[in-house]
Amino acid sequence: MARRRVFRTRAKCSGITTDLGLTSNRQQMIGRQVTFEKAPDSQVNITLDGAIVGQLDTVVGPQVASAIEHGQSFTATIRNAFPVYDAAFKQTGAELDIKVEYLLDKGQPAIETPRFSETSRTTAKSFFTKVAGVSHEGRQQIVARCSVGESIVLVRDPDNAFDKGAIKILRSNGEQLGFIPHDVSRSGDPSGLTYSMDHGSRYQCRIKDITGGGEKWLGVNIEITEITEKESY
Repeated sequence: MARRRVFRTRAKCSGITTDLGLTSNRQQMIGRQVTFEKAPDSQVNITLDGAIVGQLDTVVGPQVASAIEHGQSFTATIRNAFPVYDAAFKQTGAELDIKVEYLLDKGQPAIETPRFSETSRTTAKSFFTKVAGVSHEGRQQIVARCSVGESIVLVRDPDNAFDKGAIKILRSNGEQLGFIPHDVSRSGDPSGLTYSMDHGSRYQCRIKDITGGGEKWLGVNIEITEITEKESY
């Protein structure tokens, strides 16, 4: 009698270019199914909506390729998705955490995957956004005192008269640069930063660059790094 087996793997997929920062796109990716196709080099392509987006790694891939040759089928579901950026902060692909289920007949070898440490580990995932409201309440003078790479702090502002989901952006000395844009905070939306912060997620932030100057308003772009617990497999 065949037994149900499960393994989990992480794959780099350069073919995924959809914005997977803290946006609804990332949430919509979770739960989608991908398929495995044997490639000529004994590796396995990962396909999404009929397009090849990446490959299984060189440890898992040959095992799955051999199983496919012997008629094995797999059900693969995306458990999480994170953007991958280059040095210029351009998204170059994604990392997918994939849960794979299959039926193992007697005498067939199981897929062996590297075991992760049972102790909790953390991984940092980053995304970028501008600071909203930098032209109000004298904040241009504050921005002028900032520097690229400076650490900043996110503070929830539930008493805000205009937006109960507001998130303030502060310098370490308490000066306020502005707010997280509404399309990123998205109060009440599970895909938004407000929801994540209210449910215990932690973030580190820095100033990526300062724009404008001269006859233009100064602007600030920031990098937000999410600290999440890695799932133990």
